[in-house]
Amino acid sequence: MLAFLPSLVYFVMAPLSVSLALWLGFAAAFAVGIRAFGASRTVRVFDACGLTLFGALALYAGFVQPDFGPAEAGLVLETGLFTAILWSMAVHQPFTIQYGWLRAPNDPVVITRAHTLLTAVWATCYAAMAAINALSVILHLLAPGWAGVAGLVVFAATLTFTWQFGVYIDKRGGTIPRPQRR
Repeated sequence: MLAFLPSLVYFVMAPLSVSLALWLGFAAAFAVGIRAFGASRTVRVFDACGLTLFGALALYAGFVQPDFGPAEAGLVLETGLFTAILWSMAVHQPFTIQYGWLRAPNDPVVITRAHTLLTAVWATCYAAMAAINALSVILHLLAPGWAGVAGLVVFAATLTFTWQFGVYIDKRGGTIPRPQRR
């Protein structure tokens, strides 16, 4: 779950200071990415995207537009991360597989199905958070504070699902139930 630490840091710190939240998100993305790179000598897609987005936005908010709001930064971050997730699905390499969250048996079909589901859930999460921020930033239909709260709720629900799904898979011996047709 460390992959989502930069986003979590940003969401918690953004109400205090967007610039600080972006720099802390960049630092968290760097720490998570370098830890993985040191262990495997590869850069994971989600880590690279997070590092790039947080770094670019931190520089932008710090030097170009100091009054950059949390909803605007969140919209850019969430759209970028959503795009990275969609790309991982398009190339048939769900980004969650790089993190090895599930301890399923050595059955590639089960592992691929599980990670495809998790990746789809995370894509939905980031799409929903981007839509919430778009309602606030572009359409002005939602107050930025409410957008932040709604985004945190969606993010927390997705983290909880990811954790519970892993527990469920482990308890079932690595099998994923298929929906029954009636």
